[in-house]
Amino acid sequence: MPTSLDDDVSLSAILLGAAYGDVLKIPQIQDVFSDRAKSIGGKHGRDVYDLKEPINEIRSGVDARDDAVAQVDEHDRKQAARGDVNSRITELDEEIADLTTEQTRLNTVLTEYEEFETLQELNLELDGADLDKVDAFPTDQLDRARQLQSQLAEWQEELTTAEEEFARQVSAEDHETYRDRVLDATSTIRAYNREIAGWRERVNSVQEQLSELAKERRKLRSQAADLQPGWDSESLLDRIRDIETDLFSRDEVRSITRSCEDLKSELDEVERNLNEKTARHEQLEQEIDTATDSSSEASHTLRDQLPVAAGGTVVALIVGSAVGVVGGAIPGVVITLVITLIVGTYAASRLEFESPEVDGVSVETLRADKRSLTADIEGLRSRKAGLETEYSTATEQLDSLREKLGLSNDTSPAAVREFYADISSLRGDLMTLEGDVEALDEKEETLRSDLAAVADTMSELGVFDTDDIDPLEDAEKLFATVENTEDDLDLAQAVTTAQRTVTSHKDDLRDLLAEWDDAPDLTTADSATVVRTADQFLERGERVTELVEAREQRDEIRVRLKRRLTASAIEPAFESYRDSEDDDDDWALAAFECVVEEHANRKAIEERLDTIGETIESLETERSECVEDRVELTKELEELASDDDVREAHATIEAGRRRLEPLAEEYATSRIAEYLLNELHERFIDRTTGPLLDEASEIFARITDNAYTEVDSTNEFDNLDFQSVLADGQTQRTAELSRATAEQLFLAIRLARIRRHESSLPVLLDDSITNFDPAHHVRTLQTISELADTNQVFLLTCHPELLERVDTHTDSAQYWSLDDGQFDGPYSEPDEPCGLLEPTWS
Repeated sequence: MPTSLDDDVSLSAILLGAAYGDVLKIPQIQDVFSDRAKSIGGKHGRDVYDLKEPINEIRSGVDARDDAVAQVDEHDRKQAARGDVNSRITELDEEIADLTTEQTRLNTVLTEYEEFETLQELNLELDGADLDKVDAFPTDQLDRARQLQSQLAEWQEELTTAEEEFARQVSAEDHETYRDRVLDATSTIRAYNREIAGWRERVNSVQEQLSELAKERRKLRSQAADLQPGWDSESLLDRIRDIETDLFSRDEVRSITRSCEDLKSELDEVERNLNEKTARHEQLEQEIDTATDSSSEASHTLRDQLPVAAGGTVVALIVGSAVGVVGGAIPGVVITLVITLIVGTYAASRLEFESPEVDGVSVETLRADKRSLTADIEGLRSRKAGLETEYSTATEQLDSLREKLGLSNDTSPAAVREFYADISSLRGDLMTLEGDVEALDEKEETLRSDLAAVADTMSELGVFDTDDIDPLEDAEKLFATVENTEDDLDLAQAVTTAQRTVTSHKDDLRDLLAEWDDAPDLTTADSATVVRTADQFLERGERVTELVEAREQRDEIRVRLKRRLTASAIEPAFESYRDSEDDDDDWALAAFECVVEEHANRKAIEERLDTIGETIESLETERSECVEDRVELTKELEELASDDDVREAHATIEAGRRRLEPLAEEYATSRIAEYLLNELHERFIDRTTGPLLDEASEIFARITDNAYTEVDSTNEFDNLDFQSVLADGQTQRTAELSRATAEQLFLAIRLARIRRHESSLPVLLDDSITNFDPAHHVRTLQTISELADTNQVFLLTCHPELLERVDTHTDSAQYWSLDDGQFDGPYSEPDEPCGLLEPTWS
């Protein structure tokens, strides 16, 4: 905001431009000038106010002068004398002018004398030259010819150097033949050199694998010796290979050995249980035999239960009788029998029988245990017989396995199982090793075949002897030969390149010389003839160049002389030598030459200039005297033409004039300043508010859906504001608008100013549409979206609903979030940024 503005200046004033603060002073300054002009001469600058007194004073002086003037004879005589003096001054002026013209002419000739002599020398030089041949000579090819000649010499030297280097490096007797063979095999040699690194890696890989496989074989032999120390060390791996481990699977071996172990363990357990149960059975038989044999196996205590039975019977009779009396005989009998039965059952349950015991255990219990043991013993004997059969079968399988594995018959199942696992692993490693050996043999043979092809090629070139050579074992020698051959190839290509370049430059030079009309026929000429002709061409070209430069210098001198001689200050001095029929500028050179011819030499011109200077000085002295006489006569005429009254009138007029002039000048200045300030005011308002408000009107109408059709300015300096025109023609100032409508108005003006800006600068909108309703949101976003086609637009907001409307009405928006001072994004959808804007509750 300009510092000249007050703090409460409206946004509309700021939007009109940064210079508004200075423009605001215009009406104040305009009023100052208007008031000052009015105080001097009123509205029209007449004899009023300050102008009245000096104008009246001048009028009175003029009247007094006119009344005092009188014509006298002396005045006429003085007037005639002054006329004679004026005539003499005119004659002197003409003489001085003629001499000055001659002086100018001779000074010009003297200044350009040396250049004119140079011009004559150049004309003399060019007169004997055939300019047609000069023009026909291809001077534009001189630089190219020199370049080709120089390059031809350089490449000829390069060719000689290349041939000498090739002959020095190559040991072949016939250098040309060897060079041709190497060049013919260029692609093969280059390809071989590109492959050398890979071949070296393959050779090293084969050698490393051979070493690793030998080390692995030694390792397997050591492991076999640890398994069977009694085997022959020379045939360890062969014996391992001969063991038919495939006849038994690992699971089968594990099953056989585990089965033997499990059956043995179970058989031992059955025998232990059978021995224990047999011993117990014999013990029970002894205990039963020694038990006391009682005459009565059971005794009962009926005496103890008789009272119970008798009492119960009595109770039954009493209850039955009572029931019979009440309910009849049959219910009474039934009740009596039921009670008697219950009491008898109870008494019988209370009876006790006695039997013999051994250590507190009855004989019957011992007999039951004996019977159970007898059954268990029979089952164990049967189980033992079955286990012995199964164990015998498993033992036979284990013996067969021991025999096939070369183990002794006393080898335990666990040792058999472990030995089988070790021997199977060792045999697998051996098979893998032999497979790797076979694969390596194939790889070695393939590599040897590839290197043999390279050796054959080198042999054909005559640089490698394949007799008694193993390409694989002598690979480094072969690789060195290939690399040396590529060096020879580089030297051969350098020779060939130099030869082609020399031939090319000769052909180019021959073609260039063909454009020279005086050149001989070089179609079948040898190199020496071409070079000799080129020397002649360049020698002739130097002479042609000198003539061309001389002609150009002559033309430049002519142009300079004509330009100087026809200058406005110089041309009149030579006009007397001009022929009336000459229309071009060549007359000036002819006139210059005539002036030079009129004088013998340069010294004569200088002497004439000295004479002219002296004459002009004498004439100017006489003229000065005549001027003084004329001034004296004029003074006397003025004295004769007025008396004291006239002089007083002149004094009055002069006094009035001195007073009037500054007032008139100040009045005119004030009126002009007032006019200019008014024009400046109108131009500023028109330029600032015209096109800007037209575009702002279109945007404002679009945002408000044509509720407002136009934006105008009040054109008031003291209280600058905008007027919004409604659809019905009514107008509203900014203060009359609602807050949302005022913000829409200001946004329209801002967007209009942005559109009119020459550069497409970024636009930053910080919640500028917060107070808009949804419909105005949509129309405003459409306008901002169109602005985004030409400007980068940043829309800052803390309202999630605005982001959703942006996503709905724009196609390519990016969404960034700012949380705790950190930017995050971009997002193609507003969901996540909206989530950050949602309120959180703790």
